Amino acid sequence: MIAKWENLTRDEIAAIDKESAIVFLPTSATEQHGAHLPVGTDSIILTALIDRIVNEQTFDQGSLIFAPQLRIGKSNEHMGFAGTLTFGTQTYYALLHDVAGSIARSGFRKLVLFNSHGGNTDMLNLISRDLRIDFGLDVFVFDWWFTSFWAKGLQDLKQSGKYGVFHACELETSLMLFAQPESVHMELAVDEDPVACLRDNDYVTVFGPYHAGWKTSDITRSGVIGAPTYATAEKGKKLFDYAVKELMDIISVFAKINY
Repeated sequence: MIAKWENLTRDEIAAIDKESAIVFLPTSATEQHGAHLPVGTDSIILTALIDRIVNEQTFDQGSLIFAPQLRIGKSNEHMGFAGTLTFGTQTYYALLHDVAGSIARSGFRKLVLFNSHGGNTDMLNLISRDLRIDFGLDVFVFDWWFTSFWAKGLQDLKQSGKYGVFHACELETSLMLFAQPESVHMELAVDEDPVACLRDNDYVTVFGPYHAGWKTSDITRSGVIGAPTYATAEKGKKLFDYAVKELMDIISVFAKINY
């Protein structure tokens, strides 16, 4: 079974075989994405991906249950640009801890923190161990920004340069042009690389390996880091097709790992 938590009854949730079930807690953000994308971009993309999995896929190794998406995350780096909503670090930690604890008290043993916003990543990696210790959950962090998840999908599609995929970029704009084109304003799209001091060296860049504690307005005037003008709906479709297949392969591995 693949289902959304909110569509199941109390008794249906109680009856799920918890030994083979995996619960996904989707985490995203509501934040500025330049002038051309809506502030709900991260959550819209994640919703579209979840809907495709729920409606199109099957899973023979157990049940996949998608908990309600947390559409506000840790986005304080984007404050100063209109439309950004954020939790503080302690608030967001407490929120994630409480929701995960509720999932554990329903009897589930395996949890995936299913993330589409780079600003959440450090918190999810940190709290994953705490959730393991506090609730006995097997916890996995799925993050597509600071892993190689999109690399294979972009291999034959990406046309922009080194910094073309980061925020409100060729990737996100392509996904949005396919998922919700009516909310994309391509006439307002601009390409912008991060400020020179975070790209013209081998050590401290927006990709690492060493990081500075920047806020978005430190490194971009437009709020864009990347090259959205290279985006197309055709690329978006191919990227969604890739993401569904790749994610199902990853989930199969999650299912086999038990502590």
